[in-house]
Amino acid sequence: MNLHLPTVLLFAGLLTAVITLGLGLLAWRERRAYLVHWTAALVSTFVGMLLFALRGTAPDLLTVVMANVLLLGNLLFTLSGYQRLFDQPVPVRAMLVLALLQFGVYAWLTFGVDDYNSRVLVFNATLAVLSAASALVLRQQSRRLGWMVLALPVGAHLLQALLGLVRIGLTLQSNEPATNLMAASQGHVVAIMLNTLAAMALAFGFLALHASHLLEALELQAATDPLTGLANRRGFDRALALEWERHQRRGSPLAVMVIDIDHFKQINDTHGHAAGDAALRHLGQVLRQHLRPYDLSGRLGGEEFCVVEADTDLEGARRSAERLRQSDLVFGHDAHGQPLSMTVSMGVALVSVDDQSPHDAIRRADAALYRAKQSGRNRVEIG
Repeated sequence: MNLHLPTVLLFAGLLTAVITLGLGLLAWRERRAYLVHWTAALVSTFVGMLLFALRGTAPDLLTVVMANVLLLGNLLFTLSGYQRLFDQPVPVRAMLVLALLQFGVYAWLTFGVDDYNSRVLVFNATLAVLSAASALVLRQQSRRLGWMVLALPVGAHLLQALLGLVRIGLTLQSNEPATNLMAASQGHVVAIMLNTLAAMALAFGFLALHASHLLEALELQAATDPLTGLANRRGFDRALALEWERHQRRGSPLAVMVIDIDHFKQINDTHGHAAGDAALRHLGQVLRQHLRPYDLSGRLGGEEFCVVEADTDLEGARRSAERLRQSDLVFGHDAHGQPLSMTVSMGVALVSVDDQSPHDAIRRADAALYRAKQSGRNRVEIG
């Protein structure tokens, strides 16, 4: 039984329209850029399929040139959606140039030389390259997202790339090249049908990526202190466990420091809780500014903070603590315009070979912090 290509395209287009409607409503509700791009990708697919199905009843400018450009535009919007999702730069100008170039090439191959087989070769070569590029962008996120999330979209893109190569091979090996899409061989029709199914599978891949992104955002929110933007105790303990595993595996030095704002209760009582919150926020900013990007810092509760510095010996940790203590700790102004400043006390300790967990070092740093408090505050003590 032969597959009727217009029917295949029309049926696939209708299914894509239903999926597009659902994703479009989600994009409208969520107002996320990557969802808008993916919706545009599905709209491009639906309109392109619809125009292809109208071949012979509508002008070639629409059913050949625009249909091809829209179907490849689907891949451009898909790729830009991934880049938006992963906070990567979107090469808008390059994508626009590629779309205009495709339009010019298809217009010339339609109205200039009217070469259907060249159009097939150009379309599928571009399809294979863009699909492989999309799969590569997703592959780079495998450690972050896991293959349970990436399997469907990566598989769909690889299938599209493979089908593009198959159609190129069928076109080059054909003894009787087709003159138009409706006269394509059954091999081409099957490849086109599988390609449309891959495009629809991508829509479900989009939903999986969106769900994973929302879950990741919720997990980050649950592990972040909303006032300072640093890790809260839950997030700190989770990251600390990973840092401990890395320390045990590599044997590199690991230093910890416990930080406490001096006379924090007095700040609250004298200037109000808003001033206390400002002090906590400012200390969080100071930690982010002075620490290395890979250092771990968190607010463990109240006015107590903790920092873990990898690949740092005791002297290096002491110098780091002194820099923090001597940094600008003015966090606001009082009702008379006078600057409000705070001081901090710190305890520093190095993880030793006898420690059973990083909390052993934190306890020593905490004891050193207590000595700093007892010795007059605004100082660094070694534990």
